Amino acid sequence: MGLFDFLKVTVSDKKAAKPAGRLPVSVVEFDGKCFPIVSLTPKGFVARSFDGSLIAGQNARVSVRVDDASGKFSFSTTVTVVEVKGASLGATWTLLPADVQSAIRQYAQLRKQQDAKTAK
Repeated sequence: MGLFDFLKVTVSDKKAAKPAGRLPVSVVEFDGKCFPIVSLTPKGFVARSFDGSLIAGQNARVSVRVDDASGKFSFSTTVTVVEVKGASLGATWTLLPADVQSAIRQYAQLRKQQDAKTAK
């Protein structure tokens, strides 16, 4: 028996390692702050956990990042704040390119189908 024989011992792990899971992230970002998106449609969005830094009627430049089971895309645009109620923010798109509009439309349809499946 040699001095380094303990290095020759192999131990097998019976469980296969799970790949690290990614958390779904769908947020709207402005002024360096991110807020989770509750609803996203071709007309606008609703975000939660809002800090009250915008008021109704105000225009703002925002970045939207969607990354969940229904889709993955991002874009920047201008919105008009429609409603600030408690910790939620509702806004409509001011100008939206056609390709972004179609991506949102497809996303909304997929999301609606997935929500219908989980409700059953």
